[in-house]
Amino acid sequence: MPRALFLFAILCVPMIVGCEGCRRDDAEERKKQLEKDEAPKQDFTARPPQPFPADGNQSGNAIKPGHWTSASQTLQSNKVDARGELTSVCGSRGISLRSGLETRSVGSVPSIRPIVMPKGQRRRFDYRLLPPIPTGAEQKTCFLTSQFSSAGQSVFFDAGSQPFRMMRSQEYFFVILTERPERFAKLKQGDWVRHYYDQDAFELDPLSTDLINYRIVIPPTDDVLPIPETMLDWTSTAVVLWDDLSADALTPDQMTAMSDWIQFGGRLVVNGAAGSDQVANTVLGSWLPLKPTSNIELDSEAAVELLSGWQVKSDRSTEKQTALVRSQSGRVAVDGTLASDAEPLPESGKLVLTRRIGRGQITQPRFDITSDWIADWNSYDSFINAGILGRPKRTYVRESDSEPIRQLYSNSVQENARGSATAATNSGLRIFSRDASLKKTPKNEQQLREPFAISPITGLSGWTDNSDLVKSFRDVLRSESGIEIPKSSLVVRSLGIYLFLLVPVNYLVFRLLGRLEYAWLAVPVIAIAGAIWVARAARLDIGFARSQTEIAMLELQPGYQRGHLTRVIAIYNSLSSTYDANFKTIDGCGVPIDVVSSGNRKQMDAPDGTTFRSSYDEGPTLAGVAIDSNQIRLIHAEQMIDIGGGISLRQTQGETDSELLVNDSSIDLLDAYLVRKDDDGRTQIANLGGCVGGSTTKPRFRPADSVSVSSDLPMQTASLIQQLASPGIIANGTTRLVGRVDGPIGGFSIEPTTNQQLAQTIVLVNLKHATLPKSEVDENLLSEFRKVTTLKDESP
Repeated sequence: MPRALFLFAILCVPMIVGCEGCRRDDAEERKKQLEKDEAPKQDFTARPPQPFPADGNQSGNAIKPGHWTSASQTLQSNKVDARGELTSVCGSRGISLRSGLETRSVGSVPSIRPIVMPKGQRRRFDYRLLPPIPTGAEQKTCFLTSQFSSAGQSVFFDAGSQPFRMMRSQEYFFVILTERPERFAKLKQGDWVRHYYDQDAFELDPLSTDLINYRIVIPPTDDVLPIPETMLDWTSTAVVLWDDLSADALTPDQMTAMSDWIQFGGRLVVNGAAGSDQVANTVLGSWLPLKPTSNIELDSEAAVELLSGWQVKSDRSTEKQTALVRSQSGRVAVDGTLASDAEPLPESGKLVLTRRIGRGQITQPRFDITSDWIADWNSYDSFINAGILGRPKRTYVRESDSEPIRQLYSNSVQENARGSATAATNSGLRIFSRDASLKKTPKNEQQLREPFAISPITGLSGWTDNSDLVKSFRDVLRSESGIEIPKSSLVVRSLGIYLFLLVPVNYLVFRLLGRLEYAWLAVPVIAIAGAIWVARAARLDIGFARSQTEIAMLELQPGYQRGHLTRVIAIYNSLSSTYDANFKTIDGCGVPIDVVSSGNRKQMDAPDGTTFRSSYDEGPTLAGVAIDSNQIRLIHAEQMIDIGGGISLRQTQGETDSELLVNDSSIDLLDAYLVRKDDDGRTQIANLGGCVGGSTTKPRFRPADSVSVSSDLPMQTASLIQQLASPGIIANGTTRLVGRVDGPIGGFSIEPTTNQQLAQTIVLVNLKHATLPKSEVDENLLSEFRKVTTLKDESP
């Protein structure tokens, strides 16, 4: 027994000592944690900013210069409840915003919004701004910088500057809305995502690293989706693929923004049964090519037809995938009611349906495009490139073994000087006031050119003050703006009336009353009344005169009630003053024209304190626009406007060759012209005259090469209407309506108000868009030559 006790003691002593050591270690760890908890915390903490659309991976985020951008800054107040303003800028270098009590910006007009931070709560604050134009091709990085200042300006917190890659002209976002991001790994590696480069070619052309077509973004779903809530901030996005994300994940404003974006050229891909069920429960449900009613088993023979019809000629994997799809059952496809204007993709077994929505398109594969039977197919990238995205077919060529492999597009118009895709290939989004080329096509030239101008920096649909249309508006305002000086006839007439009232009328009135001595008392009364009348007739204030002159264009899509409105406003001031431009809804943005210019790449320094402010109610405000004495300043403003109903051409029932123009909107058009150009370039024009809201008109077309507009129209609108209705700038296969509204369209105001206001609005309604080019499979496979090198994503 003693021996046993001795052995037990030998075994237990180390265990006791070890436990004691553990207790000491735990005590020390608790002490360190207590000291850490008691240590003074920072007043504020911040997470890096996120430009929208944002990826869950911070290094995957980027900014497209010259395109309005939504972004967010996450902050936390650690000690007290805090209230104040968040000031954010996007610049070409990292900066500190604090300079004494002043806010400086290098790059964009500062964006300011009110914020409230309850103690200890991490809050995300969204804001909007316009990233500046890079100063050169070598500049690849821009910075987002934010600063919090308390309501009394006594507390400042600098959240720091975060670098982001600047996207190039042809590069656009491709957004995937999904709860299963791992399924789209293969899609991210597609050879259509970035222009192929051969290693030998890269050594000859280092700029090949910039030839990215799409930046694929999968927004995280753990919070409000980091995507914009206005179409004006969607111009950097070309494609949205909606997978299985719940319809409730998007806010109403985000859904409206996506609707607007599709109408103006966005491409929505609705993936299979899961995507169809979710989209059907949104405002986009009525636009689906196939309204889902049930899920069915995938038709294997239809799948075989798709594989056979869309295989690249040299693809040897098709036979294997055909056997796979025939040998296995249970794959799901969506079934439902087909829209009358929906079209199946040729040779797809009616498994891929498309529908034109305004300028945009919805593509609806009835199956999951990540399924193994198609995703493991060698022709998969070719099918996605042309069949799903509608991009031109490609050919890979090598002239000799010593030459690099080159990728060529079927249409040379779709390539830039280095053979890579242009913005017109990658994005279908077009905004007329920003992109339209108003140069007429020569009669002996085929309509092959893109009727839109592509910026080498911002691509298509970027913000610009130097587009053909905005420059035309600026020319009009140069001659139309300013204070209205009374004509000599008004002076002579006023003087004659004054003398007539002062002498004969005054004398006769008091002579008849028998009180001629009172005629002298009436003289000052007549003089004061005359001065008031002259001031009203001349529309001048004594000592302080202001005028506001506006020329605008409203672009509408077929039958859609929301349109894009571009305003250029000239404000004249006789004395120095500052003005605020107020938007009634969130769908507005603007900058003074002399603060940003994409044409000469002038940087924004905002020396006059101009800021872009947003608040909790109504829309944003372009605040603090300073105008010096006897100066005119221009403001460029854009917004999305709801006009209460659409304008469309409808086929007359029972007649195949007759159409009615239906104006279901609230606007009354004057001097309206309807221009129709067929696929062969033959033009017909109908002079409608007036076209009031709520009316239906039967147009009478006649063959013509131009429109004749009365030169008596105000503010040079006759020349503008004639230019926009000219067949020389209209693409084949399109129909458009051009007219004017006498005055401004609401939703916008300038404070302080001006004494003289003059405005005209040109209205352009796209009633029919040109037919999209036929999708074609690639000529060959890249794997026929050799395994290639693909570019890895660059982080700044």
